[in-house]
Amino acid sequence: MNMLLQDFRYALRQLRRAPGFALAAVLTLALGIGASSAIFCLMDEHWFHPMRVPHPGEMMRLFSTTKEGSEGSFTYLEFKDFAQRSTALKSVVAIGGRGSMMPRADGTAALLLTNVVSANFFEALGVRPMLGRSFTAADGERMRTHPGVLLGYGFWRREFAGDPAIVGKQIALLRGKDHRNQVDVWGVLPPEFREVENGEDRDLWMPAESWAAVASPEDLTSPQFRWFNLLGRLAPGATVTQVNAEAAAIARGWETADEAHHHGEGARAESDFSYRMGRAGTAGLVLLAIVAGVVLLAVVNVAHLLLARGLTRGPEVALRLSLGARRWVVARQLLIENLLLGALGLAAGLGFAAGIAALLPRLLVTGPAMLVQVGSADANFPVDGRVFLFASLLALATMLMLAVIPLVQVMRPQLLPVLQGNSAARTAGRTPLVRRAAIWMQIAISFALLVSTGALVRSFLNTRTQPIGLTRNQVLLAWTQEPDAPMIDEVVERMKALPGVERVAYAIRAPLSLSEGGIAIRTLLPSHPEMREPASIKFNAVSPNFLDATGTRIVRGRGFTAADDAEGAINIVINRVMAEKYWPGQDPLGQVVRLATSNIDTRIVGVAENAPINQIGEMQEPYLYIPYHPYLLHLPNMGEITFALVTKQNAMSMAQPVRQVLIHEDPLLDPMMVTSLPELIRYSAGEYQMMAELVSALGLIGLALTVVGLYGFLAFRVTQRRREIGIRMALGATREATALMVLRDTASMASVGLALGLVLSLAAARVEGAVLFGVRPLDALSIAIALFVLTIAVAAAAWLPSRRAASIEPMQALRTE
Repeated sequence: MNMLLQDFRYALRQLRRAPGFALAAVLTLALGIGASSAIFCLMDEHWFHPMRVPHPGEMMRLFSTTKEGSEGSFTYLEFKDFAQRSTALKSVVAIGGRGSMMPRADGTAALLLTNVVSANFFEALGVRPMLGRSFTAADGERMRTHPGVLLGYGFWRREFAGDPAIVGKQIALLRGKDHRNQVDVWGVLPPEFREVENGEDRDLWMPAESWAAVASPEDLTSPQFRWFNLLGRLAPGATVTQVNAEAAAIARGWETADEAHHHGEGARAESDFSYRMGRAGTAGLVLLAIVAGVVLLAVVNVAHLLLARGLTRGPEVALRLSLGARRWVVARQLLIENLLLGALGLAAGLGFAAGIAALLPRLLVTGPAMLVQVGSADANFPVDGRVFLFASLLALATMLMLAVIPLVQVMRPQLLPVLQGNSAARTAGRTPLVRRAAIWMQIAISFALLVSTGALVRSFLNTRTQPIGLTRNQVLLAWTQEPDAPMIDEVVERMKALPGVERVAYAIRAPLSLSEGGIAIRTLLPSHPEMREPASIKFNAVSPNFLDATGTRIVRGRGFTAADDAEGAINIVINRVMAEKYWPGQDPLGQVVRLATSNIDTRIVGVAENAPINQIGEMQEPYLYIPYHPYLLHLPNMGEITFALVTKQNAMSMAQPVRQVLIHEDPLLDPMMVTSLPELIRYSAGEYQMMAELVSALGLIGLALTVVGLYGFLAFRVTQRRREIGIRMALGATREATALMVLRDTASMASVGLALGLVLSLAAARVEGAVLFGVRPLDALSIAIALFVLTIAVAAAAWLPSRRAASIEPMQALRTE
């Protein structure tokens, strides 16, 4: 221990004697570790952080599977059967998102984001309320007559000012516009548990039995309503494979018992960890790869510094070895010096990461401008123990890679030339291949980063400029409870009378309206007799002028007219994807689509261009539009409506007047959300903006590290070759030729690095394609921009060393040697 302490004190003295080296190494490590840790902090909060429950490694996700997808939801009846029959899971719980309306004192109502869960939810997950108590499986039946809820922490603070006395009291919830239900407040959840998904928040948590009492009993009993997600905990000794086999067997039993409702349905399971890794997807993989590139650039820079310092300290090491010092003792001292640099870099990197993490919420995409905010929790990226562990492992890995340098210096010393002071013999001639390879790697990684940055920035810009099937003009959207049919016309006329409003349309939902998937209807196609079961196709019920108001063009046939919105035969419009999928090479106009829910035949009169449903860049899928009023007559009422107002001025300037119109008609029509279509378009492209911003920042950091590293290498190399350059100039070489020699060597190394970078970019392009919008992964413009920027950077890094080489005085250089 005493020897280690002596080595530690010796390392401190050595670093104090070379403050420039120590500062450069620590700052370089801090930049690489800090930037990487901050990005990990963001990714962990968005994707990687496990569910905030005890023993999260036991958690499993269960999905219903059909030919249409492998991440489907379940009915409540299926949940109950699964929970009863499963043996590989010690507990199974259900959770589904809904909206509740709470009346205010002024007669208006507030939308509350509500999670409807099985009664055993909190008991099985091990989550305890901060105040009061949670419901258990034994409370299920009681909830049907005495419904109760748990309050989310954020909602409790916002709506009740954190009053603990709310526990045991009642709050009112609306059922439709005319029925009020009193529900008991059982407790308040802790702030760390806001949702099972990261970055989200919920106002109310309600047992399914309570939901049946205050909202819709059919939501629990109908085989048509699939909106529950299932979670489970692994039983002791059980494996994911066993759970999958059991889930498949249970689903086969459902199909055997009721083929009409379960034909082709299966079930599968995966660990919660695997599910979260899958959610990160290509975006997470791209960010991790870029983070790794930045860390490698930092490692190479520090390696250059250590190699240069090793040559400077060569005489000291050789003298100690010649006097009998053991090689391992010298190597240990050098390793401790490296570890000390790593510890200092880690400490500075964590401070740097905390600073970046504090700025991340300001740099990332903000929610759409609204009168009423609904949606996710406030962005917060704490540098916690997980981030500290990541940074520590990163620093350790970096130091292990750099540990090779002092070991090589000690194990293979050239004692005689060093002791004779023959530095020229040691340093003249060509640069060692290892150091050249390091420069090639730096330039290659930096080039690949710049190509990716260019592609991602252009991708983001395309989300702002390219046609997407929606207008970017000013359209105000007001989402509210559905009024009676005659009142809709009154509301429309009042909105039309507002100054600056050009036209008013309405639909069940607006595109990109944060409704988590949209609504779907089961359909049959008589032209496809091979269809044994209805296909679930997303849809919207719209007024005749809604597609025109939102900028979705009709590309074949016609749109809706007033006649389509009256009683009689139902005409529909489908999107281009649906036409190409079900009637390829045929004319879809006049084809019949049967709505299986009500067994009504509809006829296609038009084909609309594809428009995003939930998010820009999503995979396009079949979609159909139904006239609004015929929809109300024949299909289940959704209880909501969105008015779309095309305005001459900024749409949000009309938000308050529109709200007043709705409240004037009925206080309960106070909109749940008021925003604009341009705001939703901007927000839905948030992932593209986030990727562009983060990768741009990392690309700039990588470019800076490359420039600094290349400059340091060239400057040190000029110092090494000082005697050689002096001899060349003494024999007649001009200063211009000397500078050109340095630039030529730099260009040679840069050319090899660029070639390797192109290969690296080709490999990265195969992954990046999934996160780009309207840009090919490896297009000529991105490559040209990256080549131009990197050429300027390399020239800037080589300019000063080349001038320094040209300024060497031959006699002084020879006299020094």
